[in-house]
Amino acid sequence: MISSHAGHSSKADGGISAERNPLLMMPGVKQEVSGIRRALSTVVSRRWVVFAVILASAACARTVSGAGRDGRYAILLAGKANDPQLQKRYLEGIRKLHSLLIGPLGFPKDQVTVLMDDPQMDPNLIQRQSTRKDLEEACLNLANRVKEADLVFVFIEGHGSYDGRTYKLNLVGPDPTAPELASILYSIPAKSFVVVNATNCSGGSLPALSGKGKIVLTATKSGMENNLTHMGEYFVESLENNAADSNKDGRVSVVEAFFFTSQKVEDHYKNQDHLQTEHSILDDNGDGEGHSNPGPESEDGLLARTTFLDDGSGLEASIATGPEQRKLELEAREMERQIEALKYSKAEMPQSDYEKKLEELLLKLARINAKLQK
Repeated sequence: MISSHAGHSSKADGGISAERNPLLMMPGVKQEVSGIRRALSTVVSRRWVVFAVILASAACARTVSGAGRDGRYAILLAGKANDPQLQKRYLEGIRKLHSLLIGPLGFPKDQVTVLMDDPQMDPNLIQRQSTRKDLEEACLNLANRVKEADLVFVFIEGHGSYDGRTYKLNLVGPDPTAPELASILYSIPAKSFVVVNATNCSGGSLPALSGKGKIVLTATKSGMENNLTHMGEYFVESLENNAADSNKDGRVSVVEAFFFTSQKVEDHYKNQDHLQTEHSILDDNGDGEGHSNPGPESEDGLLARTTFLDDGSGLEASIATGPEQRKLELEAREMERQIEALKYSKAEMPQSDYEKKLEELLLKLARINAKLQK
């Protein structure tokens, strides 16, 4: 099942009970808390729930300055296919993803770089061959354009290898190891990266690609899963028509895309009646360990929940324009951000402190939402 991840637990009160916290039974407070379920139900249905987080997050996917500068860049790379049918499949996927990026997601066309093993397959799309040298030159070019506050999206399709210790990406010519690949990509000075490595054995690349501000998705849970993968095609599908928008807020977060993709991969193997040979994982807290179900328990997923590839302009145009209501919505967004962050820090504080802080935030959110409903 693909879980909702709007920032709330299955219980509207965040697991706080009157028995454990008598404050909830006090006159006035009890009435307000009893309305939290209704308030949060409304909040979850509102289009601004996840958009709330991104506006206040350092992981904002769009950087604008001056005359509308857009700080989102993408590198789409398909390595050496070694098979004509696979080559066509990779090309089709890259074409779809490229169209989504420069279309609905709003990336500037000149900020999307495409590398494949045979550029002649589509000269209008493919700027460079997928060699180590071309990748280094492409990243050097971006390093001269990208600023620290920008976001770089990297999508890698093709083959990888793993010898028990080292992951390598199969390119035309010399194959970079995972540390070398990380060094090449992260020569670009952006603080925020979304890296989707859809190759086989890609789990072996995660420790090297992991780092602060880096959201890394891999098709396999380790380097030992070396069969052909399907993650890439389903990740692209997750972005088509907001297919992965599980909370119906009008846009797809990286974690929504991850859960959608993982479920589609699992369904693929079930439908084929085959043993599943790839298990996607995600790491975004920089510890080098990925998880198949990122959440507060695993300490992964917070950054991915608050990062989007689109610029948010379509959603922003749909929210309230009145100054007072807009002010309230911004306050509610900040409460959503704080609630989500608090859940990820729960393990680091006493339970009583967690419950007290969560209660305070939920009450504030309920009050704000009550005003919005008037």
